[in-house]
Amino acid sequence: MRHPKLVSIVALAGIAAAAASCTKPAPAPAPATQQQPAARAGSPLAGLAGQHVVVLPVHYIRADTIGWAQSIDHPRETLVALDSAIERSLDERGFRTDWTFPPALARSAKRNAGYVPDPYSMAAERLRSGVTITDDRLREPLASQVRGVIAVTDARYVLFPVELRFEQAPGGARPVLRVALLDARASRLVWSGDVRGAVRPRFSDVALESVALALADLIAAP
Repeated sequence: MRHPKLVSIVALAGIAAAAASCTKPAPAPAPATQQQPAARAGSPLAGLAGQHVVVLPVHYIRADTIGWAQSIDHPRETLVALDSAIERSLDERGFRTDWTFPPALARSAKRNAGYVPDPYSMAAERLRSGVTITDDRLREPLASQVRGVIAVTDARYVLFPVELRFEQAPGGARPVLRVALLDARASRLVWSGDVRGAVRPRFSDVALESVALALADLIAAP
């Protein structure tokens, strides 16, 4: 399989600008106010500051050859912990009011069974790392699923942290989160890329926190 060119974003002393991988531009950022966090200039996700956004839960952990994924005894609990870390990181940047996170999505799906899809069961295989994407259209059933998710919100854009994987690095390994930004109304993939956390000697919750912070750094300044 040919691997697509990935957008790599390293969470170290700064965040490097990344090029969009799709033709549709990201949403333009709204001017910052006292109630609204300042956008991260030069980031492909900077336009989300000031928008109503739905954040989906992380869906997958990719197997690896370095042993980190295999060391996770409870994958579902690990994914939920990462979802919580992402929510905390974005909450610290001031996004709790206008953003909808996985627990609220799950409650909405339960109240509206048959109308709002389960946010933990999206058909996201095509958005995983290593999958060649030839155009930016969302395929079914994912296109209908994301429209159903936003139907009970004021959001247009969906931030989808699709897959967690680990890559070897000097001194240990780092978590890498594959993230996609979706325009749910237009059924388009706006951007997708990799967000890299800090290098750790072994897997722990600290590794999850680092990649969650790296994602928040792409959207708004600390």
